[in-house]
Amino acid sequence: MKKVKSQKKYSDSLKREVGRRYLREEFSYAVAAEEYGLKDKTVAKEFVKWYRMQLEKENKNGQDAESSSEGKVESTAGNLDEALARIKELERALYMSELKGEALETMLDIAKRDLGIDVRKKYGAKQ
Repeated sequence: MKKVKSQKKYSDSLKREVGRRYLREEFSYAVAAEEYGLKDKTVAKEFVKWYRMQLEKENKNGQDAESSSEGKVESTAGNLDEALARIKELERALYMSELKGEALETMLDIAKRDLGIDVRKKYGAKQ
């Protein structure tokens, strides 16, 4: 005879609370399991998965404003890594552009000093 695993039924409010707190980064799966007396961290992980699905459903239906804003926070957190990578990329491009400008200025200074060629535009009225 096979052993059948008994599944404990948890309330939606408990699942919602664990999911909400996990997404706010208040604790890990293991800490959630310990704090709420769950079997193990995989149960907490399933709660978070369930909660995310609920948020998606509510966002699609546009029912709950609070859950909707939490869904936006979740998606924003997902896009945070992309945004940080983009910022680093732009900072690098800015640095390279500034370096290029400085190199060109140095080249113009050397051309004027060594070759007597003044390439820079003189601003103002022609005299």
